[in-house]
Amino acid sequence: MSQAGSDTTQQTFLVVDDHEAILEGTVPALKSKYPQAEVLTAQDAQSALGQVARRQPTLVVVDLSLPEKPQAVANPEVGIQLLKTLMQGHPAPNLMVLSTNIKPLVRLKPLINAYEGGFAAMDKSLPIREMLRLIDFALRGSIYLPPEVRARPEFDRKWLEVLTLKFQEGLTDKAIAERMEVSDRTVRNYWIRLQDALGVYDEPGKDLRIQIEIEARKVGLLS
Repeated sequence: MSQAGSDTTQQTFLVVDDHEAILEGTVPALKSKYPQAEVLTAQDAQSALGQVARRQPTLVVVDLSLPEKPQAVANPEVGIQLLKTLMQGHPAPNLMVLSTNIKPLVRLKPLINAYEGGFAAMDKSLPIREMLRLIDFALRGSIYLPPEVRARPEFDRKWLEVLTLKFQEGLTDKAIAERMEVSDRTVRNYWIRLQDALGVYDEPGKDLRIQIEIEARKVGLLS
C-alpha cells in the first residue's frame, strides 16, 4: 500500500530533476507547504534509486527527461524506466510527474491504473500552486492523469513492442516476427490494429508506416 500522506512529521519527499532552476523552484515550494517534511533531491535516475532504497520517501516528484547517471544525457526513456521501477517496488511511494512532455505516460496507463500508491502528472509550464494541489491529491493515494494522457486509446503491449522493434531497432517485419516468436501474419495484424488505434489511413503518395511512426510519436508511444 502507499505510504500515508496525512502525517507530515513522518514525510520524506524526493525531487528528481537535472535542472537546477526547477529544483530551486520546486524544493522551496514543498518546504513552505510541508514545513515538517524532509525534502531530498537527486539529478539522475541512479542517484534517485539510491535515495529511495535508503530513505523510502513518502512522495517522489519525477521529471520524465532524466540522465541515467551523473554526466549522462537526459532521455525520456530513463524517466519512464524509473517510474516503472518505482511502481513495481515496495513500499509504493506516491508519485508526481513534472515534465515538459507528459505524453509518454500513455505507455504506462495500465500500470498507473493498477498502482497502489497515489499518482499525479502535469506539464512543467503550469503554476506551482497547481503542482501543490496535485501533490496533495497524490498524497491522498488518488490517481490523476491529465486529459491529453487520459483520453488516449489503450494500446496492447505487443503493438508497442512492434513499434519499438521497427522504429527504434530498425527490424523488418520478418525479423520482428522472429524476435516476438509469432507468425508474419500476426505482425501484419498488429500493424493493422495500430493503424486503426492511431487513426492512420492509407493515402496516395504517403508511406503508411512512416505515418504510423509520426502519429505514434505525437501521442508519446515513441520518444
